[in-house]
Amino acid sequence: MHFRIKHISIFITILGINLILGQGYFSTFFPVNNFSMDARAMAMGGADFGSVQNPAVGSFGKPLYVSFDISRRSYTEKRSFPVIDMFDDVVTQNVYVLNRPAFSSVSWAFGNDLTKYFKLPISLSISGSPFWDMRYKYSEEVRASLGPGVYNRDPVVGYHLVNIEGMIQSLKIGLAAKIGSKVRIGLSLESLYENDLSYESGVNVIDQDDALAADTTMMHNISLSIDGVVRPSLGSIIELKKHLLLGLSYKPSADIVFQTGGLLPIVNEKTQLPGISFSDSTSRYTISLPQELALSMSARLDNPTKTIVTGRLSYLDWENHDTQIVNHALVDTVNFKYQSTIGISFGVEHWILNKTPFRFGFIYSESPLGSEFEITKVSIGSGWVYDNISVDVAAIFGSVEYMYNDLFVPQGQSSSELERVNESNAVLKATIKYSF
Repeated sequence: MHFRIKHISIFITILGINLILGQGYFSTFFPVNNFSMDARAMAMGGADFGSVQNPAVGSFGKPLYVSFDISRRSYTEKRSFPVIDMFDDVVTQNVYVLNRPAFSSVSWAFGNDLTKYFKLPISLSISGSPFWDMRYKYSEEVRASLGPGVYNRDPVVGYHLVNIEGMIQSLKIGLAAKIGSKVRIGLSLESLYENDLSYESGVNVIDQDDALAADTTMMHNISLSIDGVVRPSLGSIIELKKHLLLGLSYKPSADIVFQTGGLLPIVNEKTQLPGISFSDSTSRYTISLPQELALSMSARLDNPTKTIVTGRLSYLDWENHDTQIVNHALVDTVNFKYQSTIGISFGVEHWILNKTPFRFGFIYSESPLGSEFEITKVSIGSGWVYDNISVDVAAIFGSVEYMYNDLFVPQGQSSSELERVNESNAVLKATIKYSF
């Protein structure tokens, strides 16, 4: 039995996904900007069924396939401070930093229906993808303010720099099985490992000036590594009616232990948001990932033109995982006072002339950092099939604005005023899939 168009509003109201997005600077503290699903799912707001979202999906009745995802993530970060007139009114926001970095990544997956080999309805999938992309670049050009009579009154005197490299990668193996004709269950095991993690921060001095945060060049170059982590996930899919599917998935909490050359997580005193401090000795700290519960639905509408509506709702209990244990003489525990989060997403796939899919989606995401970091994103995409090869493309966009202190306070000054930070994010992805 098909669902009718009038039921779309029900999906918008009750379904969704939780993606923690948009805060590039905070990528060191918890996973952000993660789009490990394929391009089709991303185009539908991340609400489409897929093995990343639910290990019970499987490839039943399908031939062996191999797929590759190519992603390009970019963001524009603007930092500004208020300009005050003689009446103490804010005239405008003066933008003093504008960064536009971009990062690429590649994922892969293959799967096969093993029913004919074991005489049981079992499906196998193996995939590799970024789990936690920490990459972030900050470059602030600092200029002097010289008096009259000087030809170049604002020469470049140095740079304030932050450069975070590397990712935590995921290698996942999953098994799915059918129970009767209407129920599927799945189990996956995910192994997490680091890939060239490093943290660089400091001041590059060309000429001494009070506008710089240091008199001489001073850079902190710190390497990071993590202890091995294996995280399971469980899922099930139930066919309630023809063309109407309900999915449930669960991921337990997991601890990631970071070994560093002197990186210390702290709570910023003024904003009560996460911050970073540095030490001359090695440090060790633990970040606890919360458990995740998710509810998904997919329905094919009763339309002459093929139309599929999907949605997802998920919950992460961050408030029970906001304390980081630190093994260092200066710090022993850090409590970030995170809040648990709920996210909502909704996606549609509408086939134009029953040949070419047009996909779009919406995502609303809460953040463990608070309501100031809530974000809404939109996604769009399409796809094509050429014999045994399919190509899907997608793009997703969004922005967030929040207040934070100056990352590099000039000498002799205090960071008394918070600055406005605006981040606009875009992710482009293409998935190429070959079926044998």
